[in-house]
Amino acid sequence: MSNEQVEKIVGYTFRDSALLERALTHPSAGADNYQKLEFLGDSVVGYAVARKLYEVFPDEGEGVLTRLRARIVSEKPLAAAADRTGLAAHIRLGDAETKAGVGDHSSVKSDIVEAVAAAVCLDGGIAEAEAFVLRFLGDEIAKAERNPYARDPKTALNEYAQKRGLSVEYKELTRTGAPHAPVYGYAVLIDGVIRGEGDGNSKRAAQQAAAKSALAVLSAGRGRR
Repeated sequence: MSNEQVEKIVGYTFRDSALLERALTHPSAGADNYQKLEFLGDSVVGYAVARKLYEVFPDEGEGVLTRLRARIVSEKPLAAAADRTGLAAHIRLGDAETKAGVGDHSSVKSDIVEAVAAAVCLDGGIAEAEAFVLRFLGDEIAKAERNPYARDPKTALNEYAQKRGLSVEYKELTRTGAPHAPVYGYAVLIDGVIRGEGDGNSKRAAQQAAAKSALAVLSAGRGRR
């Protein structure tokens, strides 16, 4: 492994190269491994993403921001970032683990990203660590910016409305299909005005679809301001 290659991927030059080497070392490859760094890195990555979301969504409440952070700071997005950047190819594993393909596990790849974030923080400070995290998770953060309400639209819409003192009401518009397999059509009204409509195989699914539609309208309106 070339430290220079990894530093180019990370976007940071280490003063203490041993930190970088430790961050890339799986427990199977030695006692001086990434486990303790990964513990610290979990908080470093969470902080960097939380601060970015706080800046990007100044009007959103804690609930929406918490869900967005959880969506970004989780195993799959971190592992995807390790693959996309090529960092995953530099994980150090024991011989048996290499043969078993342990380096392909999402949990290992995500641990590596967190460990490297901690190593950068210890070597260069929190600002450098933030810059690393935002470079690595830029795609995931951009997705959140495009669609901050991807999970549980009803809850997100309720939070949006409560913060602004608005009322939310769901109204059944249609019910079609066979009695054993009905399809519901719902509208969601915000302060008495229809803001979204949706269909679903259950009342809840139709309401969620209507809420998602309303949030898309509200988000687009916010973007035009």
